[in-house]
Amino acid sequence: MHETQRYGMNKENRYQEAYEQFLQGDIDLFYKEVYPSLLVFSRRLLPATLVYLAEDCVQDAIFKLYNQRREISSPERAKSFLFICIHNTIFSYIRKDNSRQHFIREDYDDFEDDFSVELIRQETIDELMAAVDRLPEDMRQLCMMIFRQGMKTTEIARHLHITESGVKKKKRRLLDLLRKSLTPEALFVATIMLSN
Repeated sequence: MHETQRYGMNKENRYQEAYEQFLQGDIDLFYKEVYPSLLVFSRRLLPATLVYLAEDCVQDAIFKLYNQRREISSPERAKSFLFICIHNTIFSYIRKDNSRQHFIREDYDDFEDDFSVELIRQETIDELMAAVDRLPEDMRQLCMMIFRQGMKTTEIARHLHITESGVKKKKRRLLDLLRKSLTPEALFVATIMLSN
């Protein structure tokens, strides 16, 4: 499939296609599809002193999945497998790092809490981005300005050469469109981000 056609597909379809190629031994498309969000996930979980290991965690997880790809029954299980591998690898790094500093039980509890929160956050962001992929072009552009670039209403108005009230109307329309396809958690995050 041509590269420009692939990016016109929604996120679920791109992931499905990448996964099918991955099962056949072609890792490139799958790697490009999952690497960015797994890297963000790893960086959020790792303490500042170990954040340099984030890429290693992701690459190790993808390598382990590649070696076991015939045993994984679905794309969803593959994604879960990757998150669990990253969790276990990071926990191992933290334990080794803390053994030099007298590993204590609270560190493990804090890590498990952080892992749960980050997993939920990443799933929410993935859900939000998948919903954004299905929006009309003007709404996707607005989302990128808000979610990716962190632009405020006044900045968006200047960039689009419209009034602030025009931006607010677009934001309301965007929220109405997102409301139809998001879980309450993802809708809550979108609402907060759109309120700026």
